[in-house]
Amino acid sequence: MRNRIIRLFTVLVAGMALAAGSCASDPEPGSGNGGPTSPPQPGGTFTIALPSYPQRGLNPHYGAAFDASQVLRNSYDSLIAEDRNERFHPWLATEWTVSPDGTVYEFTLREDVTFHNGEKFDAHAVKANIDLLRNPDSPSWTVLGLLQYSSVSSVDVLDPYKVRITLSTPRADFLSTLAGLSGAIAAPSTLTADKQTLTSGTGLVGTGPFILDKAVQGQELEFRKNPDYRWGPATARHQGAAYVDKVVVKYIPEASTRAGLLRSGEVDAIGTVKATDIPLFDGIDGFQYEQIGSAAAPTVIMLNLTNGPTTDVRVRRAIAKGVDIAAVVDSLTKGSQRRAWSLISPDSAYYDPKYENKGTADIAAARTLLDEAGWTGRDADGYRTDSAGRRLTIRLLATVPTYPEDDFLEAWQAELRQNLGIQVELQFVENAQVYDLLARNQYEAFPRQVGGLDLSLQFNRAYGSTSPDLKYGQIDGITIGSIVAGSKLADPEVDRWLVESTKATDRDQRKQLFDKITGYLLDKAVAIPLYTDRNSVAASSAIHHVTSLFDPPRNSVNAWAYDIAVR
Repeated sequence: MRNRIIRLFTVLVAGMALAAGSCASDPEPGSGNGGPTSPPQPGGTFTIALPSYPQRGLNPHYGAAFDASQVLRNSYDSLIAEDRNERFHPWLATEWTVSPDGTVYEFTLREDVTFHNGEKFDAHAVKANIDLLRNPDSPSWTVLGLLQYSSVSSVDVLDPYKVRITLSTPRADFLSTLAGLSGAIAAPSTLTADKQTLTSGTGLVGTGPFILDKAVQGQELEFRKNPDYRWGPATARHQGAAYVDKVVVKYIPEASTRAGLLRSGEVDAIGTVKATDIPLFDGIDGFQYEQIGSAAAPTVIMLNLTNGPTTDVRVRRAIAKGVDIAAVVDSLTKGSQRRAWSLISPDSAYYDPKYENKGTADIAAARTLLDEAGWTGRDADGYRTDSAGRRLTIRLLATVPTYPEDDFLEAWQAELRQNLGIQVELQFVENAQVYDLLARNQYEAFPRQVGGLDLSLQFNRAYGSTSPDLKYGQIDGITIGSIVAGSKLADPEVDRWLVESTKATDRDQRKQLFDKITGYLLDKAVAIPLYTDRNSVAASSAIHHVTSLFDPPRNSVNAWAYDIAVR
C-alpha cells in the first residue's frame, strides 16, 4: 500500500473541466465573423477539405506523430484529454492516481463504453493496446512504442474497470502520451491481425463519435455518426452523440483549389488557409475565418553537425544570421504565421519570451563569420568558395513541403544566395524516402516540425544523441534521439538535461531545464527557428462551432467534428 496517493481528477470535477476546456480553446479575438447564434440541431453532412491524407495509413498508433493522422480522432478515444493549458481531464477514464514517485498510475474506467463492433471497453482493452505498443514486433514499435512507451514495465488489470500502469522511471510526459492519439484505444479483437493489416489500420475499430465507413487512398475519408456515443471528453462543448450524421474529409493539396471549393459551396470548411486566400473569407458575408496558435513545436531548420560545411559552428551561425526570417514570414503569410524566436512554442507553458528578437538578422556579422571560416573566395556565379575553390553549398533535404514551408524554403534559398553567396540545393522527396536519405548523411539542412504533444517528446526526438546513420538509444528507459533528429547532435550534457526534464514532475524545474537546452542549441546554431505552429480554418457562416476544429484532444485543424453542427 502506498503511503500517499495524488488524486488528479475525478468525475466530480468533470463539469468544471468542461467549462474550462471550452474557454481554453477560444480562438484569437477578432479573427473571424463567427458562426450561427441559433442552437445547433442534429443532422446533415459536414464536408471539409484538408491538404494531406494520413501518410502512414489508418492505424492511429502507427501515424500518431503526423498532423494528417489526427482526423482519425473521429473514430478513436483515449483514457484522458489534454487542454490547451496542458491540464488533463476525464474521458474513457473517470479518475486516476499517480504514486508519489511518479511511476505507478491507476485508472478507473467508464463502464458504459462499447467499441463500434459491439465489444465492451474495459481494463483488458487498455492492457491489450498498451501491451501491443510495447511489443517490438508491433509495426507501431519504432514510430511510437520505442519513443513513448519505452518506460512502461507492466500493465495490470486490477478489476474489470481498473487498470494499473507501472513505469521503470518517472515520466512527466506520460499523461500527454495517453491523452494523444498515441493513447487511442482500439478493440482488442482487431489488434490480433497480421502485421500488414495492423500497419494499414483498415481493420481497427475504436469507440469514437464517428465510425469510418470509407477510405479512398490519398483522396477521401467518410465517417458516419455513432448514435450510441455518450462518453465525450470533459473538454468537449457538449455531451451525447455528435450533431452531424456524416463527416466527409476531402484531401486537396493545392490551397487555391481548397479555397475555390469552399467559395462554390462544394465543401463546408477548409483547413490550412493560404495567406493570399484569407481575404476571400475573413470579414466576408457568408463565411467565417479563424486562426489559433498551438503548443506544438515550431518549424525549424536543423543543421547537420556531422557532414559538410555545417560541421563548422561559424558557418551555422552565419546561416542563422544571414536571413531576416521575420520579414520573410510576414511577407509570405501576411501575419497568419509568426516568426519563431525559440525552439519552444509561445503557446507552451514552458516558453520564455527572453529569446524574442535575439535571433534577428545581422548580414554583416554573418559575412564576417564566413570569412573567418575560410569561405573568402567567389566563383564566376558569385557563390563563396574556399581556398581549394569549392563552392559553399548547403544541401537541404525535406519531405515534399506544403504551405507555408514550400514558399519559405524558396525564399530562404534566394536570401542566402543574395546576402551571403551561399548556394542552397533544395531536394524534396516523399516522406517514405526521406529517412533513407537522412541515413546516407548527404545533406546539410533538414527542415522539420518535430511532433509530440509534450515538450520532452519534441526535444528528445529532435536533439537527443543520434549518430550519422540514425542510430539512437535510451537512458534510464527514456529514448533519446530519433530518425528525425536532423542535426545529429551527440552531446552527453544535452542528453542529461533531456532526461532530467523528462523525469521532472515540477513545472518550474522542467522550465529551467528546457531553458538550458534552448539557450545552448540556439547559441550553437544547431537548429534555426522559423515560424510557430499556427492553424487556420475557413468555413461557411452556416457552420456551428467551427473553432471546435482547434479544440482538444488535439490543438490543430484535425476535422474532429464531434462539436460541429451544420443546422
